[in-house]
Amino acid sequence: MHTFVTHRRIPVHKPPRTSSTWAEKILSLLLVAASVALGFACIAAVMQTFQQSISIKNLPIRLEAKPTEEIMHGTGVMSTSATGRMLEPSADDIARFRMAAKVLDPELMQQVPDNFDSVIKNPCWSTSSGEFRCLPYFYITGMFHAGAVSLAEKLRQHPDVLWDVCSGCQFWGEEGKSMAFYLDNMKEAAKFIKQSPEKKVLFDGSPSSFAFYWAAGGKAHRAYAEAMKPCYQSCVQSFNVQKVPVAACMTEKCYNASLAADAKRATEAGIRWDTEAHNPLLMRAVYGDRPPKLILVARDPIARLYSAFHGYPHYHNKYGKSSAGFTAYVEDQVGAFRTCAKDYGETPCALYFEALGNREEVVYFHADQLMRGMYGLFLEIWYRFIPASNWMVINSDDLFQRPKETLEKVVDFLGLTKVDDAALERMASAGRMGSFTNGQEPIQPKARQMLAELYAPYNTKLAKLTGDARFEKWNEQP
Repeated sequence: MHTFVTHRRIPVHKPPRTSSTWAEKILSLLLVAASVALGFACIAAVMQTFQQSISIKNLPIRLEAKPTEEIMHGTGVMSTSATGRMLEPSADDIARFRMAAKVLDPELMQQVPDNFDSVIKNPCWSTSSGEFRCLPYFYITGMFHAGAVSLAEKLRQHPDVLWDVCSGCQFWGEEGKSMAFYLDNMKEAAKFIKQSPEKKVLFDGSPSSFAFYWAAGGKAHRAYAEAMKPCYQSCVQSFNVQKVPVAACMTEKCYNASLAADAKRATEAGIRWDTEAHNPLLMRAVYGDRPPKLILVARDPIARLYSAFHGYPHYHNKYGKSSAGFTAYVEDQVGAFRTCAKDYGETPCALYFEALGNREEVVYFHADQLMRGMYGLFLEIWYRFIPASNWMVINSDDLFQRPKETLEKVVDFLGLTKVDDAALERMASAGRMGSFTNGQEPIQPKARQMLAELYAPYNTKLAKLTGDARFEKWNEQP
C-alpha cells in the first residue's frame, strides 16, 4: 500500500489561498492602475509618445540573450563540456549561488541548513529547536495542461512517495509564499521520512515551478517590487493632484527605475542579472551540493495552449469559446509578444515581459500562457544550475499512450523501489487524463501558423538539449 499524509490533501489545480502580502497587493494595484488609466480618452496619444522612448538602447541595463558558453560571473566563466553543454556547477559556483540567494531572498536561505543529514535519502535536517524538516526529493515541474498533474497522481501510488499540503501549492512559481510557510506545510510528510529514512521521499508536483517568466519569477526579483511600490504610489498621487495618467507616469518614471534597482541588487549579490537572477539559482542555492531530481512533462505547445484557452474561463469569456475565439486570442498575444521583441529581443520579452513597460503589463495576464510553451528557453537556463543528469524530460505522448512503460522509467530515474506489474498498472490507472479540448473545433490554420512560427526555435532548442528529435517534430504542424 502507498503511504500518504492522511489529514491533508493537495488541490488538483489551485493552491490553498493565503492572506495577501504586500507583493501580491502591488501586482493587484498595478492591474487596477492600468485599467483606470486606459479609461482616459487621452491615454493613447500619451502612451504613443512615451513608448517611443523605451527602446532597448535607452534602458538602464542591457537586455540581451547570452549563449550558454558565454555566461560570465564575478570570478570567471561557468564550466562547459567540449560539446558546449553546461557541466555540474563547481563547489565555488554553489557557494556563490548561496551567497547571492542570501541577498536576493534572505528569508529563503534563513530557513535551510548548510548541509542535510547524510544518512537520509531525502534532503532533511533537524533544527536547533529539535524540529525535523524536509525539502522535496523531486519535483514534477511542468506543465499545466501537459499531463504533469496526472503524473503526480500516478506517482502518489508508489509506496516510497510522500506528499503533503505544499506538494501542490506552487511555492516556487508564485509570489507571497515564504520558505517557513513551505516547510511548515511539509512537516507531516517529514514524520514518515524519519520513520523510514532509507526509502521514503517527498515530492512537489506544482507545475508552475518550471517556467519562471516574470509573473512566476518574483522570488529572484524582490528589488523590482520594492522600487515599483513607492513609484506607483507617487504616480497615483500625481494623478489625484495633477491629473497625469497613472500609466503614463509609470512609463516615464517607474519601469526603467525598477529594472535598474533589480539589476543593482543582482550586482550586489555578485551575479549577472540577465543570465543568473532566476528561480533556478535560488533552488540550487537552497539545495547546495544535493540538488533535487526534476521531471518536465512537455506537450506540443500549441495543443497545450489550446487546452489552457478552453480550461480557463477568463480567456474564452473574452474571446469566445470557439476556434475563431482562439485565433483572436492568438493574434492579440503573439502580436503583443512580437511588438515587445522588436524593442527588447525575444529572450528578454519571454523572461521579463510585463516588467518592461505599461504596453506589456496590460496584457501580461493573458500572455503568460504563451511563455509556458517555450520549454527550450527555460530548460537551458535550468541546466546552468541543475545539470541535465538530474532531469527527466517526458514527452506527454509517452505518458498518455504508454503510461506503464513511462512510469517504469520514472521509477528508475528517481531511484525508487521497483514495483511489480500489478502495482504499475494501479499507478498507470490513477490520475485523470481528460482534455479541455474534447469536442472543440480544430485550431484554425492562421492561429496554428502563427504559433508554429513562434515556438519553432524553442522546440528545436528542446530537441537539442534533450537529444530527443521528436520535440522538433512539433515544428511540422499540419
